[in-house]
This record gives sequence, structure tokens and C-alpha cells, in this order.
Amino acid sequence: MSNSLKLVSAPVRESRLWDIPGYVPWFTADSATAIGVALRYLAVSLIGYKLTGSTTAAGWLGSLAAIAQQAAAVFGGTFADRHDRKTLIIVNATAGVICWGSVAALLMAGKLVFPVLLAIAVFESAVNGFLGPASDAMLKSIVDIRSYPKARSLNEGRDATINMAGSPVGGLLYGIAPWLPFLSAAVMYLLAGVAATRIRVGGNPRNGSDSGNGDSDDDGGKAGGASFFRDFAEGWSWSLHRRMLVLTMVSSALANFGVNGFQYAIQLHLMRTGVNATLIGFVNTGVFLAMLAGAFIAGRISDTAPVGPVTCCGFVFICIASLPMLLTDNYWVLLIANAVMCLPFPIINALQLGFIFGKTPDTMQGRITVTLTVPAQALSAFCSATAGSLLPAFGFSGTMLVFWAVMLVSMLLIVSSRSLRTIPRADQWDRTPLE
Repeated sequence: MSNSLKLVSAPVRESRLWDIPGYVPWFTADSATAIGVALRYLAVSLIGYKLTGSTTAAGWLGSLAAIAQQAAAVFGGTFADRHDRKTLIIVNATAGVICWGSVAALLMAGKLVFPVLLAIAVFESAVNGFLGPASDAMLKSIVDIRSYPKARSLNEGRDATINMAGSPVGGLLYGIAPWLPFLSAAVMYLLAGVAATRIRVGGNPRNGSDSGNGDSDDDGGKAGGASFFRDFAEGWSWSLHRRMLVLTMVSSALANFGVNGFQYAIQLHLMRTGVNATLIGFVNTGVFLAMLAGAFIAGRISDTAPVGPVTCCGFVFICIASLPMLLTDNYWVLLIANAVMCLPFPIINALQLGFIFGKTPDTMQGRITVTLTVPAQALSAFCSATAGSLLPAFGFSGTMLVFWAVMLVSMLLIVSSRSLRTIPRADQWDRTPLE
């Protein structure tokens, strides 16, 4: 959604983005964190299954960590809007170094047990949920509104690239030594923390400027609980009084549950049927290769495409592309259909979410990030446990049918909403209210 009125101007804008003070260290810190997450993502499930021999236990490991992250994120956006965001990024990176470095050390010593892995995964996820919103919230204070859509499209492509390589590399590292992906993740979190110290931002001190102490509100970042909860309530009230945001929350929650349910069901099914860890990682590679292609498309059409119609088409495409996976568990069918299904996500994110965040005040970026992501991911927190529980009871096809039905409901909600269908292209956003 970011390039502009004419595609010819896109290269110029992209080069200017890298010249914005503070953007390069922010991008480096955010990218290093994403790499750390990607490297340990598959390894956590693999080591959980190895320690217990149970898909249910491995599924609940992922779900409990996700639940902790979402519960903490409920308050994390408000916290990020009231404190120095650069400091929060550094603290979050430090927690990643300590937690995943500890897992690597325990594995090397042969002392890791499932309860300890569960405790570390849940704790680190909670910290990331609470402090993680600071990074996304900081972006709009670094780049201007014209560069923001391009920066968001670039993030989509970067995330797709990282995750495309991260899962198979994580699986490969796990095959060499189970502790290696966790040690690598800890190193990347260390890089993120170091890069974050170089971020320089003008304007609102809370957004990371050197002059700020994180207490720039009249009430102060360290004001009493009443002030914190007033800000917290303000963010949710602002979102819940806009029909478009409420519908986006509900439809995104259902879509995320369905799509993530597909991912966990495939992953757990392949694990229990003895498929090699590297091949399991390549399923994720296919997803992110498709998302990389989607991010490229998003960057090319972001300023010229009408947001509403493209978003509707994207949801319809997801439901149709996922149909082959209801009929077979053949590895190659799963690999290809699962990847194709995920192609529209960067386009939807760049267009629909770009419109929403572009219309959101800078001082509320952290809170609105949370009010959108927490409801959207709330159901997804139970995907891993749901998939792990449904597989033994209904088999692979039955499990996939359950998740597909949820995606179908999400698509119908989006297509039936006139306010979402009629969101125009980027050059008309100034005249379009966020209803």
C-alpha cells in the first residue's frame, strides 16, 4: 500500500526511506528480532515433542505461550504509548537473549525437561507480548505518513523472507544439534538490542527521542494507576466505537484461527507421521515464499489498488486455495496448496491495515496496534492445542474441515460489509473517514 500515485516514483520513495534518520537501526533491530523468532519457532515444537512424545503436549506448549503473549499484549500497547519505546525494545531483546540462551545451555548440558521449557516459553512470550508493541508503535514516529505505507510493505516482504528461510534453517540447525537454533536465536536478540541503542527519533519523547525520559504526558509516564487505565480504556473505546475496526477484529480473529489452525495441524500431522524436520520446515518455507511474492505485489499496487475490493478478493482466494488440503494429506499437495493459500496476506495487511494505521493518531499507535492484534489473535492462541486435540479424534481431514469452516465465516463477514468493500485507494484516504 505504500508506493504512490505512479509506479515510476516508487524507486525514489524507497531510496528516501533508507535516508530517514533512525530508520536503519530500527529496521535492523526489528529484523534481528524477527530472525530470532523464526529460528526458534519450529525448534520449540520439535523439542517439546521430543521431550514428551505427545502431540497434545507439544500443541499445548505453543498454545500456552501464545495465550501468555496475548494476555500481556492487552496492556502492552498502553505501556508502549506511555514510555520510551526504544528502551522497551532493548529490554525485550535482553529477555530473549537470557531465555533462549538458557534453553540452549540446558540442552547442551542435557538438563532440559518439559516443565522448564514450558515455563521459559510462556515467560518469554509474555514479555514479548508486553514489550513487543513498542517496535511497531515506534515506526510511525520515525517515518512520515507518505513513507509509512512503503515501510509497511517493506516489512511484509522482510518478514516473508525471514520466515521463508527461518523455519528450514531452524530445522536444519536442530538436526545438527537441538541446542543450535536456540543459541542462534539468542545471538539475534543480542543484535536487536545493540541496534536499538542506535535509534534516534525526533518529536515525541515517548517514541524514542534522546531527550525523552518516557514521561512526556501531562500525567507522566510514571503516573498513577488511574492514569494508566484511563489511557488503556481510551484505546479500546476509540476502537470499539468504529464499526470498521470492530468488523476487522472479528473477521481477522476468525481468519487467523482458521489459517493458523491449518499450519499447526499440518505441522503436528507431519511430526507424528515421522516426516523429517527439515521437510516440515520447508512447509513454512513455501508459505513465506508465497508471502514474499504477495509482499512484492503489495508494494507495486499499494497506491493504486482500491483497498476494499482487493481485500474482499483476497479472503475469497484464501478459502478457494485451501480446498485441496481437505481432500488429501499428500506432502506435496500440502506444501503447494498451503503456500498458495497464504499469498494474499501481505496484500491484505499492507492495504487494509495500512489504511487503519494511517488514519490512527501517532500518540495512539501502540494502543491501536494492540486493540487490533489481540482480538485478531485471541482465538489463534488456542490453535495449537485445538489441532493437537482434534487430530487424534477426527483425523487429518476432519481437523482441516473444522478450520476451513471458520475461514469461510470470516470471508462472508468481509464480503458482506459495505464499509470495508468501499475503502478507496491510498490517494483518497484523506477524504475517507475511519468509520
